[in-house]
Amino acid sequence: MVKTKEEAMRDFVLNHSESLFTINGYKNTSMDMIAEKCEISKPTLYNYFESKSSLFLELFTRFQSEIAEKGRVLMAQNKDKSLIIEEIIDLSLDFVQEKRDFLRMMIRDHHMVANEHEDIDDHINLELRRRQEIAINLGEFMKDIVRPEILGEFDVEMIGIALRNLLEGAFWDSIKDDSTNHENHENHEKQKKLIMKLLKSGILI
Repeated sequence: MVKTKEEAMRDFVLNHSESLFTINGYKNTSMDMIAEKCEISKPTLYNYFESKSSLFLELFTRFQSEIAEKGRVLMAQNKDKSLIIEEIIDLSLDFVQEKRDFLRMMIRDHHMVANEHEDIDDHINLELRRRQEIAINLGEFMKDIVRPEILGEFDVEMIGIALRNLLEGAFWDSIKDDSTNHENHENHEKQKKLIMKLLKSGILI
């Protein structure tokens, strides 16, 4: 899909600000620094983002949206669903490793953003709706390979929540991991194997 000029500009700003936040942290990154990095004026920057906190929160929203979209593309493929679930696990863990430094900073500094952002409740509610949508999509995708007795007791959202929670636990654990690349790969494979064993021994046919 072709992006509008405004969407392209917002992505441009987000890309540059992500690197600044990752290196300097939230407190030590200013809108002046972001404008300078993007080679635009500060008033122009405020045309796209009303505050530093809103820009910061959109970075996390974009991270979540990118994973969700990649997952939807995988789920649309016409092949064995168990294999697709493994690919979704790979996707999640790989993307978290790629963004690990940014996510560590996000966890460390998120309390500052919550104190500054005027509409933090709206952001939280949006995030909760997004998580519910992900769970429903995962559950709908999995229901054909879920044991009948599980489907009889739990709805598709609950089934999706089970996988979503396993994925989130695995990729948050990988953020704190300071292992070498080789060790990261081994841990990644072990996490995937464990998640699949839990699913197959618990809810999948």
